Amino acid sequence: MSDPCAFSLEPLALHQYQVFMHPDVRDRILRLTQADDIARTELIQPLWNNYGTLSRVFLQGGDHSSVIVKHITIPDELVHPRGFATSISRDRKVRSYQVETHWYQHQNQQVSAASPTPTCLDAFEEGGELFLLLEDLSTRGFHRALYDTSWSEISVVLRWLAHFHAQFLGESAPGLWPCGTYWHLETRPEELANIEGARLHHFASLLDARLRCGAFPTLVHGDAKLANFLFTHDHDRVAAVDFQYVGHGAAMKDVAYFVGSCLSGPECERLEGKLLDVYFSALRESLPDDVDSTALEAEWRSLYPVAWADFQRFMLGWSPGHRKLTDYSDATTERAIDDMTKELTQAAREACLAAGRFIQENRGRPLEVGSKGFDSRAADVVTEIDIQAQAIILGILQPTIERYDLGVLAEEGDQDDSRLTKHAFWTIDPLDGTQYFIDGNPGYSTSIALVSQSGRPILAAVYDSVHDKLYESVTGRGVTLNGERLPALNSTGSDARLITWFADRSLPTYPYYAHIKEHFDIRFVGGAVMNGLQVLTEPNSVYIKATKKAKSGCAIWDLAAVALMVEEQAGGVRTYHGEPLNLNRSESVFFNDVGFAFTSADVEVQAFLARLNGICSSI
Repeated sequence: MSDPCAFSLEPLALHQYQVFMHPDVRDRILRLTQADDIARTELIQPLWNNYGTLSRVFLQGGDHSSVIVKHITIPDELVHPRGFATSISRDRKVRSYQVETHWYQHQNQQVSAASPTPTCLDAFEEGGELFLLLEDLSTRGFHRALYDTSWSEISVVLRWLAHFHAQFLGESAPGLWPCGTYWHLETRPEELANIEGARLHHFASLLDARLRCGAFPTLVHGDAKLANFLFTHDHDRVAAVDFQYVGHGAAMKDVAYFVGSCLSGPECERLEGKLLDVYFSALRESLPDDVDSTALEAEWRSLYPVAWADFQRFMLGWSPGHRKLTDYSDATTERAIDDMTKELTQAAREACLAAGRFIQENRGRPLEVGSKGFDSRAADVVTEIDIQAQAIILGILQPTIERYDLGVLAEEGDQDDSRLTKHAFWTIDPLDGTQYFIDGNPGYSTSIALVSQSGRPILAAVYDSVHDKLYESVTGRGVTLNGERLPALNSTGSDARLITWFADRSLPTYPYYAHIKEHFDIRFVGGAVMNGLQVLTEPNSVYIKATKKAKSGCAIWDLAAVALMVEEQAGGVRTYHGEPLNLNRSESVFFNDVGFAFTSADVEVQAFLARLNGICSSI
């Protein structure tokens, strides 16, 4: 069984009982075991979702009194108790049996006596069906599957896991799952889609990356629930079965999943420290001498809540009312997300402050001004200060890039398109409003945002170094200014003021600029970032740019951080024509072809655009 809920045992057709009596299968079992005959077969359980059977075959004579036969068939008609009867589910299940076969034929032979598993006697295909012939662990005394445990029995399994993880530390896992466990994010797109819009959905890929990118990877069992461990009669030793989801991964995924399979939420909370102490005590005894056990333990302990959150993501999409979704799992998930966002936000904050202070230290010095080849001077100019500030930022962010497998989109330098292939990327504008900086005027800033591949900003930091103002935001957590939460805007009831760059001669609205000024309070305070920030604090405000042909003006690095902050202040982020604004378009990093409109919470963007276009058309 390889999913978290028990299934009902339905009667099996007679031919499923008798399949072992097929002459070729029967002869192969007898030959491999050197038995005289098959006395009888005993059904242990059907495999999940009608994919075959697990049976005990009793033998007469030979080397084994009994063996286990896992008979795998792919049903013609897919049925799933949770409604996931799709090709994705089928392909995942088929792959799981291929992985299990590879495990038993290769890596399983390396398992030490400290973490027993069944020996594989044979794996073969007959008539399009797969057979795994395994040692019957009951002949070694492992015959009791438990569904309720004491502390001592939990400790026995934790020690088994510790020995297993220590033995396969650093294993590359050829032929196994690249990332073990049956709930791995990449293999569960349907379940993820079911929680779209939830806070956990926004952070799912970061949690997954944190587990994937640890410094001490190992092999994980991948389905280490209590039901997959067999105890001896006195319960002091245990062996593991069912290796369909074994693969490369973070050891804490096994530990958290096992704990959740046998303890209630309150018990998990009360015993968390004690459980981990038992596990790590056994782990230290098993680790090779050349491993930094202190560093390993520190990292793995920090990944325990992350592993809980990763499984919570799956369960919420797979079975939102499941008993495993407890107050403890909710709180542990929030702890994992908070710890992760604190780390990433701190990195963005430090990078912003360091770059901004460097910029201020160099204010007023003679500068060599270069060109990036854009039509707009505001977007075209670049100085050595831009480039050096970006290098400062990248140096500070680099550990998070490795730790979370992140891409980078920075304004200065060549772009590598990692934003289109990585699950998330840092986007950086080291000196937005360079022309203001060159002229010695306020209006420039440093902007950093973390954006998902789907184009949604996750967290952001902006530093106005002239006024020493640091804006920060995390999705779902609002906006802070110098550490204090920005209050919600109160509408003044007046007409929307317009913060924009309509005076740009390349814009189609330029001929109407003088007329528009009669209807709106137009304010320019600096570059794109500083202009956009006004929407956070000024009621009835809009920051807008119309479409134009030239690929210049605002790009992803200009808008991503402010876009998140505007949304967190209940404002609107749209294209010039009122459509949702994707912050990671494959077509271009620039938004000249779609334009944009950022509106404060008290401005309805469609109504404003209609009003603006009405004014222009009346001229």
